[in-house]
Amino acid sequence: MIEITKAQVQFLKQHIGNIEEVVSEGDLQILLEVIDDKIVNNILGNDDEPDETGIKLQKVYDQIYNQN
Repeated sequence: MIEITKAQVQFLKQHIGNIEEVVSEGDLQILLEVIDDKIVNNILGNDDEPDETGIKLQKVYDQIYNQN
């Protein structure tokens, strides 16, 4: 089971439509890859620099990684 807070899921739901399905699969590596894909897309869409959303996504990624 993946350790993730309701607040983290709510934030991620705004950016990843199927986040609840990904979490329910219970595979941490897949979850982190899905979040990382969003981070990379954010960076590439902003002249190789993350915007505020990209920075928040990275923080949530780091939190989930550390929680697990």
